[in-house]
Amino acid sequence: MKALRTCLLALALISCGEAQEDVDLLKGTLFPNAPRFNPRAEALAARRPIPPRLEVGFPTRDLAGVMLLETERAGVQTWLTADGATITLEQGMLTSALGFGGGLSGSDVRQSADLVLGGGSGQVERFHSFLNGNDEIDLRAYKCRITQAGSDTVVLRGTPVATAKRQEDCYGVADRFTNVYWVRNSTGRIVQSSQWTGPFLGNMFIKVVPDDS
Repeated sequence: MKALRTCLLALALISCGEAQEDVDLLKGTLFPNAPRFNPRAEALAARRPIPPRLEVGFPTRDLAGVMLLETERAGVQTWLTADGATITLEQGMLTSALGFGGGLSGSDVRQSADLVLGGGSGQVERFHSFLNGNDEIDLRAYKCRITQAGSDTVVLRGTPVATAKRQEDCYGVADRFTNVYWVRNSTGRIVQSSQWTGPFLGNMFIKVVPDDS
């Protein structure tokens, strides 16, 4: 629980509104007993030009913050919090969330991505793995139904962006959850989403922050 609190404190930097320009927010905190910051995060925060950013949050805990892009290989992006917690995204789909306590250690979301990004509807399967308290991998399978949820406008740094909203309702033996994706019409990419990290923290809100170019 102490490790979880440390990770969440690093997220509680800003609200889920417009991301502030100064990435030094990554090196600050609202709490007097702030944890030491991960050296990888320190190096990222000092880099110029500023690395790509995400606004992220856990609505169920009223916590939000900024993550910076650490690596991108073969289309898989790794994003980093101030204290070293990470998420990975593949085509905007969450494939892991590590360092948040009981989080998602890996997943196969290829069927979901095909329908969400292709504009289709129907039933798919997805597979998640979680690290349990005995350091053992817990594998879980889900049936999911993807539906079109109409059109919506997402504001990215003050600019309204037209998107198609898609919903994914999933159920397994022990879990039920819903993911929502906002796919930009002009690019076919996910620019905002609410994606499940596991039963402990629930859904993570994820929103891209456009660069200055």
